[in-house]
Amino acid sequence: MLKATRKPILAVLALAALALVGCGTKERTANELRPPLPIQLDASLMPKKISLSPNQIGGGPITLIVSNLTGSDQRVTFGANSPSGSSDLRIDSQSATIAPNNTATMKADLTDGTYSLSVEDDAIPASLLSVSGERPSAQNDLMLP
Repeated sequence: MLKATRKPILAVLALAALALVGCGTKERTANELRPPLPIQLDASLMPKKISLSPNQIGGGPITLIVSNLTGSDQRVTFGANSPSGSSDLRIDSQSATIAPNNTATMKADLTDGTYSLSVEDDAIPASLLSVSGERPSAQNDLMLP
């Protein structure tokens, strides 16, 4: 009768030992902050200018929505004029052709510097975006997508 109770006790002790071994580590990890929330910038391509709003922001992720209000197809270039830091941070992206009365979306993660939004048509001057500092972290914002 004594032998019948030893096996379950040994099995329970073995499981408890395994549970204690897998309970964690002494190594600590840093809790990194979330990036800032992406903000939306709106640009309108007009026959004589490019309107960009807002034109001054803090660094972080952006979504740029471009509306073509001209009468012809346009291709938009978003690039860094004077980014701070190394040349690895250069952003230079081009949209697909945007038909008249249509929109396009571009995304980027911006750092300090000046950026330009331009089209291939030289008659329409470029619009400038000034980025300084970094927007605050979204660490404590709840219920975000």
